[in-house]
Amino acid sequence: MNILDINKVKYKDYVVILPKCDYDIKDSVEYSFKNVFYLDYEPTKEHADVLVDFINNKANQLILFDYDEFYRLVLPYIRKNKKIKWILKNNLASLTDGAIRATFTNLMEFCDRNIVDEIGCLDKSTYEVLKKAGYKTKHIALDIKKKKTKIKKSKSIGIIGNDYDPNHNIYNELSALKLVDYSYVKMIRSMPATEHFINFFGIKEKKAASKKEVMEGNFVNLYCNFTVNNIELILKSFDSGVPCILGNTDIFDNYPKLKKYLVLESDDDINEIADKINNVKKNKGDISKEYEKFRSKYSIYSKKSIEKLLK
Repeated sequence: MNILDINKVKYKDYVVILPKCDYDIKDSVEYSFKNVFYLDYEPTKEHADVLVDFINNKANQLILFDYDEFYRLVLPYIRKNKKIKWILKNNLASLTDGAIRATFTNLMEFCDRNIVDEIGCLDKSTYEVLKKAGYKTKHIALDIKKKKTKIKKSKSIGIIGNDYDPNHNIYNELSALKLVDYSYVKMIRSMPATEHFINFFGIKEKKAASKKEVMEGNFVNLYCNFTVNNIELILKSFDSGVPCILGNTDIFDNYPKLKKYLVLESDDDINEIADKINNVKKNKGDISKEYEKFRSKYSIYSKKSIEKLLK
């Protein structure tokens, strides 16, 4: 939705701004919030004036995701009686990335200027750190619409991560395939080094054109990240009937079976990745039942977390 069309919206309590850098969570943001406006164009002062006028005179809250330079044309002009809430997608471990660090720096600047009323964190550990540091913050869980999917028998494996992101552990995942029985792997390749790696080690691959194509129809997906997990992708994988092996994360801490079968203790241990793949084959029924428990509670928690943020 374009900001210039903002006066057409029917629900006027809040407005959500989603920049390009967060389009990887677009589906979950759309499902969790109303009035989501995208910055898939170069916003101008006219866009800023229209947004400021709407917030000041019709809405109560402005909710921002991560960062765009456009925010500097808007935030100083929002009246003090309006609430501004800023949601961080990434965790503190990813601050080694310059772009993510810049987002965090800009957020801290506006907090220090008393312009931001509250911080929302998609990562729980980041929420806990900022809360202990004295910032008003909440943990936010985004959800997606769950679709009924027919589970197919398969021996293929999907690799969800991006090969250009070193945090996504792609080459250890590909290496583990040499230790397991599979038909082919599906992934989206961007780096020439990945093609060389696949060819050099004789890895069986079937090219895919989209994340959706990568994830669906496999017996397991690999998302063994060192950090920077996207919960939307994890939910989409499981909801399509495909268990997802994860790096050392806290997502399944309250679900011992899921943690045992799907969460790595050592992210870069190729043997452990292979063992997890084999264990998924043997325990898919137990994994599916346990995931349904997790999924139900997650949706309830997500709804409550959004409601608390919007109060």
